[in-house]
Amino acid sequence: MRVFMTGSTGNIGTLVAKELIKKGIDVLGLTRSQKSADKLKAMGGTPVMGTLEDIDVLKQSAKETDATLHLGFVNDFDHFAEASRVDAEAIAAMGEVLKGTNKPLIVTAGTAGLDPNHILTENDMGFEGVEKIMPRQSEFLARQLIETGVNANVVRLAPSVHGNGGYGIISLIIFQAKKMGAVAYFGDGQNRWNAVNREDAGHLFVLVLDYALQQEHSLHIFNAAAEGQIKTKDIADKISKKLSLPLKAQPALDFENLSTEQAFDVNNLFGLDIPASSELTQKETGWKPEHIGLLEDLEENL
Repeated sequence: MRVFMTGSTGNIGTLVAKELIKKGIDVLGLTRSQKSADKLKAMGGTPVMGTLEDIDVLKQSAKETDATLHLGFVNDFDHFAEASRVDAEAIAAMGEVLKGTNKPLIVTAGTAGLDPNHILTENDMGFEGVEKIMPRQSEFLARQLIETGVNANVVRLAPSVHGNGGYGIISLIIFQAKKMGAVAYFGDGQNRWNAVNREDAGHLFVLVLDYALQQEHSLHIFNAAAEGQIKTKDIADKISKKLSLPLKAQPALDFENLSTEQAFDVNNLFGLDIPASSELTQKETGWKPEHIGLLEDLEENL
């Protein structure tokens, strides 16, 4: 079996590629530098030189392999709209060549902001109009592809993908805390976040691929949320103690009265209530998160 991957040498993609290769699957990974190509070769994979903007390369690679995993993204928060445009065009291109086949296309999205103040399940599509204002369109494009018969699937990552010294968006909270000299949280800090260890997230992509290769499968949206309801005050308190910095309460955010820019400003995300459930994901794929949680990771490694 041959699988095409974008992001095959990234934080989570490396784990996915290694696990697939260990299973005897040929991994063709999109690589934009010789350093990344050498890394993939050392893992046992095959580099495909190019970037997410090389549409012809994406189409050809998706067409010639048995499944496509799209984990690549230009992680540039200063130019997020542009990065999202590149992501959208890449998904559309790969999806186009998979029409009329049952080859799985697995794309990456997020749980954050889809439906604040509500425990997000795999069946929830987000609040009304979310697709018009969410900067990253990966999930919505995948849903459109599903409607056209493409075997498209979405893995929604928690806002805090932690492990290996990183904490996802929580890393930005830590950076801001060091810069400000205090750890800020919003309101009473009872708003909830979801999190996942990168090891568990990587394994989920492999399980979703196995699941999507079945002749029939009912679930197409998967929540990579090992911990669904961590109070932000507990996260802030842990960071405060580890960095020996005071806590600082900020006014609570009212999501319904925020502008689009404010709602999806990374500095405001910590003020949103974004709990999530992975019950259906675990039931359908057999995923069982087993690595350390966010608070324990912060305690041991921050």
